[in-house]
Amino acid sequence: MSLSVDAQARYGFIRELLEADFPPPARVVELGSAPGDQIAQLSTRGYRCTSVDLGEVSDAWGSGETGRMKRLLSEAGVDDVEWNLESTPYPLEAGAFDAVIFTEVYEHLRDYPVRSLLEVHRVLRPGGRLYFTTPNQAYLLSRLRLMAGRNVQTPLSDWIGGLPFARHSREYTFDEVRALMSHAGLRVVRTESRHFHVGAGRSGAARPLKVALDLLARCWPTLGPEIIVVAERTAG
Repeated sequence: MSLSVDAQARYGFIRELLEADFPPPARVVELGSAPGDQIAQLSTRGYRCTSVDLGEVSDAWGSGETGRMKRLLSEAGVDDVEWNLESTPYPLEAGAFDAVIFTEVYEHLRDYPVRSLLEVHRVLRPGGRLYFTTPNQAYLLSRLRLMAGRNVQTPLSDWIGGLPFARHSREYTFDEVRALMSHAGLRVVRTESRHFHVGAGRSGAARPLKVALDLLARCWPTLGPEIIVVAERTAG
């Protein structure tokens, strides 16, 4: 398995949040689930899991091994749904899920992305929760890069000819995410930030900086690299 250190850290963090709210065998769906590791791991822990992903070059997000994601989901007993998240409604039953996982996907959506959050509201049962992460547009290092005249958007190569949905169409701030959640009828119950890349990289020289940035993110989330939100479906 080829899975980045930061992805493993994020999966573990989301799993802890989920387990604190909904222990197995709660019903969980992951939207934009490639390369499949996160939802497969939850299934092996006793959750009843559904994966929704585009189904195009899904393995390229992981090790690149052909057929890996399909095999991973099948072996873990995950219901596998191929669907474009920009096409609504999703082929999922209303009110069917205790939890929706939506991590590092929202920034890739090109259409009016609030539609995906309206679908989250629809498929969650009342009291169900969304576990959501996306890059923070107002991250401290992004501010510094802009001040230095550098671009903070997706590398140009991904705009010219990258994988489907590889580029970030738009990144958001904490206030924007709160507004989007509210518009979709999702009540934000928790917001925070982390630097999940602390253990990543071949050299340990940058680790003190990463540790400092993680501490900054915990103390002042609006300056951190990640927007982490838990939101609950309201009754309406």
